Amino acid sequence: MLGQLMNIPTDTLIDMLYVILAGDIAITANDASEIEQIQRELQRRGEDQCWSFQTVN
Repeated sequence: MLGQLMNIPTDTLIDMLYVILAGDIAITANDASEIEQIQRELQRRGEDQCWSFQTVN
């Protein structure tokens, strides 16, 4: 998936993160992997945003 992320605009990557995190179900291991890959790609692009993922009850 990471190679594919390089071709996706930053706005779309952020939207993808939102969709994963806003889901009604718990985050799966696959979701966590995708979140990490999106985060690495955003960091690679030099975004000024600092992402912090914490468990929310």
